[in-house]
Amino acid sequence: MARFTMNSGLTSVFMGALLLSTLPVSASSIDAANETGERWEAFSTTAQSITGDIIVTPTSITMASGSVLQIEPFPGDVPNLYRFTGAEHLRLIRDNTLCGPDTTDGYLVLVSPGDNMLEIDVFDGDPPPGSVDNMHSAPNFCASYIYDRP
Repeated sequence: MARFTMNSGLTSVFMGALLLSTLPVSASSIDAANETGERWEAFSTTAQSITGDIIVTPTSITMASGSVLQIEPFPGDVPNLYRFTGAEHLRLIRDNTLCGPDTTDGYLVLVSPGDNMLEIDVFDGDPPPGSVDNMHSAPNFCASYIYDRP
């Protein structure tokens, strides 16, 4: 289980969905954290040249350009698995694409490779990744983006 501390001091956990922990905070604080999301700075060359900095909420990822990718938790054997749609509508840096030029939908796996880091692995179309072993060698794996907490 990967833990991330949000700017507001809340702790969120990616477990099939981005969930806020049960810290003693008001419902309005949780709603505000859900709306504003978690800000991440592009760290890898891939992230810097394609998405830029991002904001992650339980239902979307907003790219530096302001384009929004809708995501939803997806059940499976891989933790932190999300389905995405609408990738063809994203405006990314230098007219790049999230995965490939024909990618419209697919899957994301959000993992923490280290403290205050977020890795997003992208898979084109179906099927979803079946296991965490050798995910990067799956036939529909297309990109890995790494971000750092600001």
